[in-house]
Amino acid sequence: FKDTYALPAGFKLLYVGRVSKEKNLNLLATVFKRLVAAGENVQLIIVGDGPYLEEMKAEIAGMPCCFTGYLKGKTLAGVYASADLFVFPSTTDTFGNVVLEAQASGLPVIVSDRGGPRENMLLDHTGLICRADDVESLYQAILSLIKNPVRCRAMGRAARRYMKKRSFENAFLKLWELYQEPLNATAPTASVICRRAS
Repeated sequence: FKDTYALPAGFKLLYVGRVSKEKNLNLLATVFKRLVAAGENVQLIIVGDGPYLEEMKAEIAGMPCCFTGYLKGKTLAGVYASADLFVFPSTTDTFGNVVLEAQASGLPVIVSDRGGPRENMLLDHTGLICRADDVESLYQAILSLIKNPVRCRAMGRAARRYMKKRSFENAFLKLWELYQEPLNATAPTASVICRRAS
């Protein structure tokens, strides 16, 4: 990745996903411009394609940012490995698989307090949650980790450990064990299962 996309040394923010306004990328662009204006040594990497791509490129033209287009496999893994922090400001996603991918790659994550991705991380342990559609909240969340690289790296390590425990096999095993409770007990209803899973 470093050989293909020439970015200066510095703190690298990463977004992976559809490049569209419903992902709140206009908010990310605003915050990124503010960080650069404040003199922070920060770069932005945008992986993906979509209807907001050209507009976003124009909005942050001349700044330390690169747009890779759609990536997959080893190339995408290399981008994750090159970044310092994953930022996913979307408020519309119900799950956010890329948030899991980022943590599995050892990256701390910042997500909004609206939507499903916040359920896929541990607050203040594997990342931070900012207020939805709030420039100041996202700015301060990113800045806090830029200013504290030791905490940022610790969150990345915690994210990697967390994801090892969230494998599909472990999730299936926990559900299977729930159904294997003593046979003389009344079979759990769907509402009981939902309460236990929450």
